[in-house]
Amino acid sequence: MDMAQDKERPGREARRAGMTVVELMVALVIFGVIIGVVFGFLTEARESYTSTRQKAQYQQGLRAVMSLVTREVRSAGCDPRGSGFERFPVADVNQFRCRMDLNADTDAIDTNPDEDITYAFNPGTGELSRDVGAGATVILRGLTNVNFNYFDEDGNLLNAVPLSATDRASIRSVDLVMVGETDKHEPVTYTTRIAVRNE
Repeated sequence: MDMAQDKERPGREARRAGMTVVELMVALVIFGVIIGVVFGFLTEARESYTSTRQKAQYQQGLRAVMSLVTREVRSAGCDPRGSGFERFPVADVNQFRCRMDLNADTDAIDTNPDEDITYAFNPGTGELSRDVGAGATVILRGLTNVNFNYFDEDGNLLNAVPLSATDRASIRSVDLVMVGETDKHEPVTYTTRIAVRNE
């Protein structure tokens, strides 16, 4: 009986001693596949995060510009002393100019930089600029289109742009449409209709 046990021990120890080359290769292949899947998932997750972050930053820029334009269009024509200046001296598809007398000095064109403002979109460069009389400043880049649409008190589109002085006097709301792309060429569009407060 002792001899039988002695004969069995070397075989058991040999079977427990390690892995064969085939088993090692199979384990390495399985490990490689798992690492590849995990690496692919992490790379895709990182790219998705970067894309989402860039899109959010771009949209934040669009919203900030839209808020600025909205405030200034609503204030256009503010004339507490009845000076009688024209509130929209320019009204075109890609450009508009608005005036207001915020400091009530009977002058909409003075040293106050927020009383005479021109917005202009350059389709060639994709830039929207804002000019307060001291030279245009680019306030947003990467746009594919910016449109200003004008409506009268009945909601009719005034589409004979650039608008005549008579049509500019009848503007009661302005549609602002901004279209752009993120770095990943994802389209982003913002549209708002702004009611003019001062008639």
